[in-house]
Amino acid sequence: MVTEIERLQQRIEALQEQLAQQKKTSELLKKRAVQAILNGRSAEREREDHRECEAGRARAELANRVKSVFLENVSHEIRSSMNGIVGMTNLVLETELTPEQRLYLEMVNSSVDRLLVVVNEVIDFSRIETGELVIENEDFNLKECLDHDLYLLSREAQKKRLAFSCTIAPEVPAHVHGDPGRLLQVLTNLVHNAIKYTESGAVAIRIDNCGYDGADRFRLRFTVTDTGCGIAPEKLELINHYFRRQGPPNVSLPLSVGTTGLGLTVASQLVKLMGGDIRVESGPNGSLFVFELPFAEVADIDSLEKSTAATLENITESFAYALKGAKVLLAEDEHINRTLIETILGQYGVAVTSVDNGRDAVREACSGTYQAVLMDVQMEGMDGLEATRAIRKHERKTGAHVDVVALTAQAMPGDREKCLQAGMDDYLAKPLDKTQLLEVLGKIVTRRALVVDGDGQSQHQLLRLLVEAGWQVVLAETRRSAMYEATLSHFELIVLDVSSPQLESLKVAKLIRQLEEYSGRQAVILAIGEGGERERGTREGGFDGFLERPPSKQQLLDLYPGFEKP
Repeated sequence: MVTEIERLQQRIEALQEQLAQQKKTSELLKKRAVQAILNGRSAEREREDHRECEAGRARAELANRVKSVFLENVSHEIRSSMNGIVGMTNLVLETELTPEQRLYLEMVNSSVDRLLVVVNEVIDFSRIETGELVIENEDFNLKECLDHDLYLLSREAQKKRLAFSCTIAPEVPAHVHGDPGRLLQVLTNLVHNAIKYTESGAVAIRIDNCGYDGADRFRLRFTVTDTGCGIAPEKLELINHYFRRQGPPNVSLPLSVGTTGLGLTVASQLVKLMGGDIRVESGPNGSLFVFELPFAEVADIDSLEKSTAATLENITESFAYALKGAKVLLAEDEHINRTLIETILGQYGVAVTSVDNGRDAVREACSGTYQAVLMDVQMEGMDGLEATRAIRKHERKTGAHVDVVALTAQAMPGDREKCLQAGMDDYLAKPLDKTQLLEVLGKIVTRRALVVDGDGQSQHQLLRLLVEAGWQVVLAETRRSAMYEATLSHFELIVLDVSSPQLESLKVAKLIRQLEEYSGRQAVILAIGEGGERERGTREGGFDGFLERPPSKQQLLDLYPGFEKP
């Protein structure tokens, strides 16, 4: 009996242990279930937050795109209208006018110039804000870079009877590596404001070398001082606070600080993008703006100084002569702009055929014998980009090529690249600059020759023959530099020295022929050498003929009947 009771007791204890274990398991399962529910809710919340962030980013990107398109369209409309105003005003200024009429028209020009500055500042501000503005560094001569713009500013100062000076310290290098365009933009903005708000006295610029920084770059300090009315202390503190602030701008300076606000905003951000800093001091006797920028040293100063001497433009005939009788197709849908360009080119003897839409431009370009096409990018129906692609498609079948120059009022990032990708050869922004228009067309219609000749007497004779026939000549000292020049631009005639080492010239000729397979434009390549080297100038080597020293006009005509301008 006792044994039976003990057995039952043991069973009860075992059941109690099982029950306790089941309770523990049940509690654990409850905890896990609650945790799973909480985790599920957390994950769902996380997914919702992620979706909200993605939606917010998409909205921000859409807003940026909408703003860019809006600015692009506004810029196009303003610049197109300004092109007509500027061009027509300049044409009228070239006629006989009374002093009063000339004064009024010059005031119109001045107002348009100020409007163009504001438009450019708005576009630059947008580029900076969206991170699309790129600093483009290059080797340049500092003094030559400043000369033209500072001359114009000095004339502006003279009109107000202000003394104007620019002092460059002796230790400042003549050549530097940086972005010359953005440097000029900052400096001219500050100088223009100094002149604007100075009624008497002087405006002065000083450039000093502050030595090297930790990145082996030297820093140049640009100081702009004036004897104007100065800036109120509270506004001065506001400007300096803004200048010290890091990161992209979200608001421009108020209009009442003595400038548009936007100009100082852009100047300040450009200085920061170039790795520099800017500050201002001011009092009752004038203001002082100081900015410092880092520059790298120029690696090869000799090459930089000689780069402009390679193209002998000072020997060639003027572009005015080259343009006379040239045939140009103009595609422009705005009547005023079309009339303006027709008038300018007509003054230089250019035969202009005009159309007002892309389809007519394609038809004319594919059926006519034009030396160049001036193509407006934005036209109703078929735009300029689409029209250019159609022209290039037709040319692939015929082997012909006509230079197409984009005319566009757009000034947003990537516009130039879009034009070049469509097959255009060059790009002119509106409002059109008359000099740039004539220069671009002059380079197109002026035939270009590339010459490599190691014999000085022979080179001089060949150069004289080409220049007298109206050619623009580029001299290359080595075959390798000739290869480099040929990759940069198209030449109708290339003359290569096949004197020892001749294998290098053969290689260059073959490489140029390979490049031409992609461009679809073929040059006449002539070998030049002594009589015994004639067999080297064969078509198998990529040459079209052999020019024996001393070169003569008759030899050139025999080898290339189109040598003389018709």
